[in-house]
Amino acid sequence: MGHRQAVKNRLPIARIRQSLEALMLDCDSLRAQQVVYRIKVARTPAELWDLRCDMHQCIARVHDQSEASRRINTLVSVFRGWVPPGKLTQI
Repeated sequence: MGHRQAVKNRLPIARIRQSLEALMLDCDSLRAQQVVYRIKVARTPAELWDLRCDMHQCIARVHDQSEASRRINTLVSVFRGWVPPGKLTQI
């Protein structure tokens, strides 16, 4: 899919938030709650994209790094059209 097509088909920010929050459902530490709060108050998709590392750490604490990476990597498609293609890399 070309970048123009991706921009045309990009998800609304509310759907992106839902996707991120869903990955954190079984993480209930104080740190995870802080990350979920930051997801809720983020103003742009770029701010949400930047939370991946924090999310990865919280998920890895509950599960392991491979599960955290698997979950975070599912976000690449959610951000198509919002994040430049060169930055849409998997962990």
